[in-house]
Amino acid sequence: MSTPQQTPPGPARPPLEAGRLDALRSPAGPYAAITVVEETGSTNADLAVVANASADLTVLATSHQSAGKGRLGRGWTAPPRSSLAVSILFKPDRLPAEAYGWLSMLCARALVEALEARGVRAAVKWPNDVLVAPRDRDDGRWRKVAGILAQLVPAAAGRVPAVIVGTGINIDLTNEELPVPTATSLAHSGYDVGGTDILTGYLERVAARYGRLVAGGGDARALGELRGLVAESMATLGAVVRAELPDGRTLEGTATALEADGGLTLTGAGGEGHTVHAADVVHLRRADGGYA
Repeated sequence: MSTPQQTPPGPARPPLEAGRLDALRSPAGPYAAITVVEETGSTNADLAVVANASADLTVLATSHQSAGKGRLGRGWTAPPRSSLAVSILFKPDRLPAEAYGWLSMLCARALVEALEARGVRAAVKWPNDVLVAPRDRDDGRWRKVAGILAQLVPAAAGRVPAVIVGTGINIDLTNEELPVPTATSLAHSGYDVGGTDILTGYLERVAARYGRLVAGGGDARALGELRGLVAESMATLGAVVRAELPDGRTLEGTATALEADGGLTLTGAGGEGHTVHAADVVHLRRADGGYA
């Protein structure tokens, strides 16, 4: 992995402190390797290149990602040191294939836990976002602070398939730097939390959740426990939402259940139910215009 030429950061935006992650690295900690770079194009793309030669729980993080991608290929960029991008390589050789799809939600739950530990009011938005509420008011309006993207890396002959889960978190973007009105940053929402603090807490909780899932063999009980935790963290459940589908159709209803396969069930006004999956949906928004 190469480090592109560094862009001079603003004085108020400190770099990530790689030394604070030492306790999480092998042999003392659960991670095979944790690499922190000043800048790169995409942490997911970089890890994908070395996935077959890398071990389970290999991490790449940066405070400046210049060519990041979100779900459906949407671009994601931010000024230097204003955000955190972290990708984790999983090689879940002891998990069934149906458990792979839950790794992104496992990471979403872990990020919510890490944020809450720092006093941030956070929640999961189905299927792949983490939201925060303003620190100084309870206006019922959640805004996106992080996006999560999982990609499957085909296995070389005789090797374990790999899943890379990339997470992009807005740390201290200003209102003018935010890409859309539904986005926010921790600082913009009133929270004084640094990128290294979030990275450390996030990695700790991912390792704990992943270890529990692997110890349970990814069976129905282990996945059911994880599904319950994710559902508990979801701002989407209980909200009236509108799902925009690729063919231009929309489905509207109350989000009533997170299903065993990760799908979201919407119950219409007449009681009819429809289950949608991440691959089926272009956008999911609250019917009242909110973002949960």
